[in-house]
Amino acid sequence: MRIWVTRSEPGATTLADALATQGHSVLKAPVIAIRGLEFILPAQRFELGVFLSVHGVQHGGASLVGLVDQAFAIGIQTQRALERLGVASRTPSQADSEGLVNALGDVADRTVLIVSGRGGRDALQSELASRGAAVERLDVYERAPLTPAGLVTGSIDAIVVSSGDGFEYAVQVWFAAGGSMDVPVLVPSSRVAAFAPKLGMRNVHDCRGADSDAVLEGLRQLAEE
Repeated sequence: MRIWVTRSEPGATTLADALATQGHSVLKAPVIAIRGLEFILPAQRFELGVFLSVHGVQHGGASLVGLVDQAFAIGIQTQRALERLGVASRTPSQADSEGLVNALGDVADRTVLIVSGRGGRDALQSELASRGAAVERLDVYERAPLTPAGLVTGSIDAIVVSSGDGFEYAVQVWFAAGGSMDVPVLVPSSRVAAFAPKLGMRNVHDCRGADSDAVLEGLRQLAEE
């Protein structure tokens, strides 16, 4: 299959290499660029630190890991990015905000730092606060749309997106290039899949994760259908 990988770097290269190893042809053309933000270090320590992406670790992790007693990563790749900094972390079996809430357990009266990107969802922050946690969110990066050049839609058998923003940007590029609403789109969660009707896509597959193994399993299931 010819797969369009739309996610930002460095994840785009990691995923593209994994897909190529399994015999897929890959168009690596991200629709989002990541830019680090300037930020002020919190003055306090936190009992729990939650990292919502590899980008959060790359742009803020080295400065912040010393401020948290226990680190949590939303998924395996984020956990590995923390490991490269020498930080052990826990990751939920369900790689999304809901999974993190379950993994964090009882947070009443505990201090929590959420490391994220500007414009991301605040559902996790709201949920933890409603459970009695003292939560601070720190945005350490932002997303900016990219427009890949030379996209030939007729050569693409499936699209892989890794976020709601990425889904939206990819669809804009896809339709501008004359792409069909029936192309299979592999997404990381049911939350991102729910964007499909609004965006006009009608062949969406939930991989239940954004890492390479989840995407490869999603492609395997797609091939069997």
